[in-house]
Amino acid sequence: MAGISVMLLGAGNFGSSWARDILPLCAGDVRLAAVTDRDPARLEALSSGTEKYTDLEEALTAVRPDLVINATQPDAHLATNQILLEKGFPVLCEKPLADSLKAAEQTGKILSETKGFLMIGENYRYGPVMRAAKAFLDSGTLGAIHRISCLFRHEHADFSRFYHGRLKHPLLEDVTIHHLDLARYLSSQEPVNVDCRTYTAPYSWYGERYASAGIWTEMTDGVLFEYSGTLATPVSTTPWNGCWEIECGKGVLQILDDRLYAVRDEDRTELPVLHREEKSRAVMLRETCAALREGRRGETDYCDNIRSYRWMQAAAEASEKKRTISI
Repeated sequence: MAGISVMLLGAGNFGSSWARDILPLCAGDVRLAAVTDRDPARLEALSSGTEKYTDLEEALTAVRPDLVINATQPDAHLATNQILLEKGFPVLCEKPLADSLKAAEQTGKILSETKGFLMIGENYRYGPVMRAAKAFLDSGTLGAIHRISCLFRHEHADFSRFYHGRLKHPLLEDVTIHHLDLARYLSSQEPVNVDCRTYTAPYSWYGERYASAGIWTEMTDGVLFEYSGTLATPVSTTPWNGCWEIECGKGVLQILDDRLYAVRDEDRTELPVLHREEKSRAVMLRETCAALREGRRGETDYCDNIRSYRWMQAAAEASEKKRTISI
């Protein structure tokens, strides 16, 4: 399946960035066949030379793409993914995979019935520093993981034209889910239970909606995960990846400002990160194409990502009920 034809569904802020910034980086693997959006003005803002449609059914019939990138808002994911999967089109859907646990599990039922292909855009784990961290941890140099901590602090104003401007838990649903997925990826462990406390600050752009949270999770093999995050700090102090300390039996792996360090006794060594400038979404798209060509599941397909999604939803439930939730 050379030169996979891609249809982009959704030309809003994030959808347009797929067309502008990511697809050109994967020109050897994909070609943009069409863009579909209900808003003609959004389509008009895109470069000429691409087929544009305002009706999804018409676009699918005319183009018959090999892959659809679903960049619609989360509350539209269930309905659009259902249309695509039932018509037999492979899908790469932006995260979060749905706007509720019920919708996420309904998506899984549709996927099972159609035996379709559904990747989720959980792109943080595809970044160069996280790939390097995973490879080093898997080498066993530092021994078994005992504790993982992640700090995330970012100044991110609430622009209501973006979907996160309407989320009850903008931090958990829009960003923390990435960090939870990274914890699963780096440790190869799964969450067992979660406690979470969400809060707001008087200077937060998000008003009464929860843009800050602390999370404590016991994972399999006795690994402890601790998290402190906020989208409403007065000044950004971490990258979007967050800053990490992963304590192991023979030392500590640090991910600080997107650089990687191994600490053993009093020795602190910076580790090499290959292809540092490579964009994580481009790596994810290439993995999607490879999975389609090889007839296999993609790394962050639905079956993997639903585990990160359930963890995030359980954290939100724990914050609301103010008690530990089993997963």
